[in-house]
Amino acid sequence: MKPIITLGFVLALFSAQFNAQINQIDVSHYKIAITVNDDSDTIKVLETIRFKHIDALEPILFNLASVQKEGKGMAVESLLLNNTKPHFSHRNDSLLIDLSAATPNNNLELVVKFKGIPIDGLVIGKNKYGSRTFFGDNWPTRAQNWFACNDHLSDKATVEFIVNAPKKYNVVANGKLIEVKKNKKTNTHHYHSKIALPTKVMVIGIAEMAQTEVGSISGTKVNSWVYPTNKKDAFYDLSLAPSILQFYINYIAPYEFEKLDNVQSTTRFGGMENAGCIFYDENALKGSRSSENLIAHEIVHQWFGNSATEKDWPHLWLSEGFATYLTNIYIEQTKGTEAFQAQLIQDRSRVLAFEKKYKHPVIDTSYSSLMNLLNPNSYQKGGWVLHMLRTEIGDSLFHLSIQKYYQTYRLSNADSKDFQSVVENISKRDLNWFFDQWLYTSGHPKLTTTSKIEGGNLTIDLTQQDRVFSFPLKIAIEFENGSVLHKVIPISEKNTRIELDLEASIKRFNLDPEVQLLYEEVE
Repeated sequence: MKPIITLGFVLALFSAQFNAQINQIDVSHYKIAITVNDDSDTIKVLETIRFKHIDALEPILFNLASVQKEGKGMAVESLLLNNTKPHFSHRNDSLLIDLSAATPNNNLELVVKFKGIPIDGLVIGKNKYGSRTFFGDNWPTRAQNWFACNDHLSDKATVEFIVNAPKKYNVVANGKLIEVKKNKKTNTHHYHSKIALPTKVMVIGIAEMAQTEVGSISGTKVNSWVYPTNKKDAFYDLSLAPSILQFYINYIAPYEFEKLDNVQSTTRFGGMENAGCIFYDENALKGSRSSENLIAHEIVHQWFGNSATEKDWPHLWLSEGFATYLTNIYIEQTKGTEAFQAQLIQDRSRVLAFEKKYKHPVIDTSYSSLMNLLNPNSYQKGGWVLHMLRTEIGDSLFHLSIQKYYQTYRLSNADSKDFQSVVENISKRDLNWFFDQWLYTSGHPKLTTTSKIEGGNLTIDLTQQDRVFSFPLKIAIEFENGSVLHKVIPISEKNTRIELDLEASIKRFNLDPEVQLLYEEVE
């Protein structure tokens, strides 16, 4: 094919290479027919993409991994755009198509046929039992390694997977199973998700698996798919899923997706929240139910991350921080306050340790790799921001804010300002100071305290090291007679003296007794 060399072409390649949103296209649907085999790792794909070209000044461009020196990558065999054969170029992981075949805002259909060995994204190998497996593993922008796409979380689309695999394999994917065609040596499974998804959670899984339906919650079937050798332990662990799903339906909103499959897998992550088709690491399901919090975390993502999706990667906390804290709320409601606070203390310790080596805000625009965002700032600190917000506005308004934010941005995208706006509207307060100090600037309060107790008199001198934060500080004062008094002191200065003259004799005091503040005590 004759390549098209223009400035737009060069800029497009630069944009695609660094996984930015391809703004000139808007994908509405992917239909991905994929064939796998046991003779090699080569996959064959016939893909149909329905999309609009919304910017005539920019080329039609898709992400698709090109062949690398070691021979991995996808090689395009044919391409049609609205039944015409346009000039196209496929290099630098970018599929560029001649503009002359389309006009802006037309409903376009691209049919592309390609094959190759996935560099990543579709993980082909063996599980710990020695059986061959194929699992999609797209986060953050690895879908482009096995199908052509706009590989950015802001361009959501519906998806069909038509998977042709040897007869011995079971197949899972997003959406509803439409049919299974039985051929002589292979079976063809057809799944269809009519709910628009970001590419990061569009997956297939192909393996020898045992399956059981563990429940139906509000009309949603909950299934477990596990390796046969491990089925007793894995089925036992995953049997928690229906009650967890019901908990979050009650707490947040109705469940969006066609089903909920929980799948033992062999991929990169401990858990991956693929929409309606969650993958768990093969070693996570041990029969001890030690993965209960992991299961809760991944199920929460069905609301926050899959349905209400962050607009861009720096706002990852809207997915991971929400999943972290709403898992903690599940712990609070099912295990009690003591377990809840123990988890918060553990989360806080991770944040404090991480800040010593990575001094970036939660909303991080200076990361060197998207994988770098999978860190305690996005997870535990994001969760702590929600916890402190709950303390700031109260339980009832906090719960309403979570529900309203989801209702507003379900099946859509949002950023941190969108969430802030919802909270401010619900609470009738200007909370710019809160979000600015906890999300957009790095660090946390580092407190040095000296104190003096004389009978019923308590003096505490508190100094903030480094940056100055504003926050309410709760103090528990224990008296010699065994009673306890809680005081809340607003802190907003570098140096604060707290003087209390109380009637009973004071034995001791404790800062932050209910684990409500992300802070560090320093000498």
